[in-house]
Amino acid sequence: MTEACSLSKNGLIDFEANELCLYEDVWYYVSLGEVQLQYTGLAIHDGAWFYVTDGILDTTVNGLIPYDGEDFLAAAGRLVLEYSGLWLNSVTIGGDNQWYFIGSGMVQNVSCVALYDGAWFVVEKGILDSDYNGTIEYDGAVFTVVNGQLCAA
Repeated sequence: MTEACSLSKNGLIDFEANELCLYEDVWYYVSLGEVQLQYTGLAIHDGAWFYVTDGILDTTVNGLIPYDGEDFLAAAGRLVLEYSGLWLNSVTIGGDNQWYFIGSGMVQNVSCVALYDGAWFVVEKGILDSDYNGTIEYDGAVFTVVNGQLCAA
């Protein structure tokens, strides 16, 4: 976030400004040309989405952020839309200590197998199924599954 928005056009207040704006080293959420100190939620700036608390960019927000019925991954207050893969929602950042299957920064509510750190894992409804033990057929082969991880049969 290097570019600040302008709250003026041709010397007049821009009542159409709707984004994060930098003022005296603080990023504020502006809607319809006014700072919105009561607003908590997501705001866009320069094509990226950021989390705002009480109208100010909140870089302490990390983890899953609910928005419009979906859960998105945030780091340092920015949605990490470029990330895809398994991700641990750690309790150290207020999470539930579950592994989630993320696609383009959003929890994917799918059942599949997912590659992580060179190993394959069983995912049920977007969450690593670490309780699954048994077998699974994947890519034309049968694998033994131990605690959700695929092993050679």
